[in-house]
Amino acid sequence: MSYTPRLLLVGCGLMGKRHIGGIYEIRKSGLFQARLVGVVDAIPERASEAAQLAEKMLGERPMQFSSLHEAERAAEFEAADICTDPATHHKIAQPLLERGVSCIVEKPLSPTVRGCKLMLDAANRGGGILALAENYRRDPANRLAKWMIEGGELGGWLAAAQIVVGGGDNVLLTPWRHKKSGGILIDLCCHYTDIFLYYFGPPSGVQGSSALLRRTRYERRVRGDSVEKTSLEAEAEDFLSACYFYGGAVATLFVNLAASGEGIWRRTVYLEEGSIDVPMERTGEPVKTSRPSDSDYLTLRPHTVFTGQRTGTPYSLSPSTAAEVYDKETRALFPGLINGYKMDFWEVDRKLIALELLDFLRCVVDGGRPETGGFEGMLSVAMVLAALESSHLGRTVSLDGILELKTERYQERINKELGLVSDK
Repeated sequence: MSYTPRLLLVGCGLMGKRHIGGIYEIRKSGLFQARLVGVVDAIPERASEAAQLAEKMLGERPMQFSSLHEAERAAEFEAADICTDPATHHKIAQPLLERGVSCIVEKPLSPTVRGCKLMLDAANRGGGILALAENYRRDPANRLAKWMIEGGELGGWLAAAQIVVGGGDNVLLTPWRHKKSGGILIDLCCHYTDIFLYYFGPPSGVQGSSALLRRTRYERRVRGDSVEKTSLEAEAEDFLSACYFYGGAVATLFVNLAASGEGIWRRTVYLEEGSIDVPMERTGEPVKTSRPSDSDYLTLRPHTVFTGQRTGTPYSLSPSTAAEVYDKETRALFPGLINGYKMDFWEVDRKLIALELLDFLRCVVDGGRPETGGFEGMLSVAMVLAALESSHLGRTVSLDGILELKTERYQERINKELGLVSDK
């Protein structure tokens, strides 16, 4: 490593503060050194909180700014970490990339493909690196699942299912996610489409159905002995059913963020000889497999014939094989890792963010291409938008058509709100 990169954090809300935790884990592990030289937020209190947190965790208080323009005049930095809401990503990243500053941008890269392309073009002109901050694929469970799928131990894959049901009438994380330009489905589902990309690559065709089921949602706060509810009128869809076609295989995504009561979370890959059950990220649960035998089929009854043949069990992995599955950075951050881990949620969260930042910062210093670069960020967004466009048009769409901007009917309003197209 020839120098210690200087990083500017833009956006000091919950996600920005979590990224400070990621830098802390990088430095604590001894894997890399990076300096956080400045923090930017339009709300001074947030910038001050982030600077104070950085001083506590990193031992150095960064400068704090209320605007990017102010930071560019006063701070020297080679890289920027953009953690603002997605509607602003292109506005912040474009000028930085055009002057050669490398940028890692929180997911989703943009709410529309046009916004993604704007940043990719800026990176090409300015020569800076554009990376996507995508933490889910870096969880050891997904690393192991990818290795198992590619190894073909259970034969070729036939189908995959990602199911997420829950949310009720609550405002999910922040109000902007329920605006059309915020897009709770895009914000959440780009994680899952990135997992499909990581496991299987890009699909050829996409068919989707979407709906806005809860038009009124509520923010809840404890006030004394009671819960205070504030209503919010939602614009963005909260239900999506999508099929991604891969020749003779299909991956399905079913997300219902309006369901109250008991929820569901499931990620399963079905292969010729069995299945792989992948746990939710940051839980540390083991990856499980099921390989039915002929006798398992003989025990089925009319009421169980469609519920599977054999319950999954944790996949057995030797320490020597684990060293092949996980890279040295993952092994350093998850000591003794084989299949599953036992850590507090926030510790795991910091470590996964550390892995995405580490990949980016090494590329800044040594060259190379990030695992999740701008193009991968655009693909994960395009796959969600393809399903929403399909629902809007009532037909199957091609991913190429989305990427080439030939299919943008659903995105039309959002592009106008983002200033990416005009009414002329």
